[in-house]
Amino acid sequence: MATSGGNLVRVGKKPLINYVVACVTLFNSGLDEVTVRARGRTIPKAVDTVGMLKRAFLKELIVKSVDIGSEDIRRHNGKEKSISTIEITLSKKPGD
Repeated sequence: MATSGGNLVRVGKKPLINYVVACVTLFNSGLDEVTVRARGRTIPKAVDTVGMLKRAFLKELIVKSVDIGSEDIRRHNGKEKSISTIEITLSKKPGD
């Protein structure tokens, strides 16, 4: 699915609701912290995922941290390209 690792949701090309459901599932499984990660053109979808979670599903949700950066990747033609990344850490408990 959209999850990778223990508490990580990697946002890609699937519909937005898939990532929202993945986050809700992780929180409902007992995790207090979930990280939403995206890069490139999927960054707005990651932000929308967090927004929908806060508005419609988990109103007590806290954005613990937002980390932005870039990764250098090698393309199929051998050239390197810099891609923007975002990692949003969410928590259900205040002060974590």
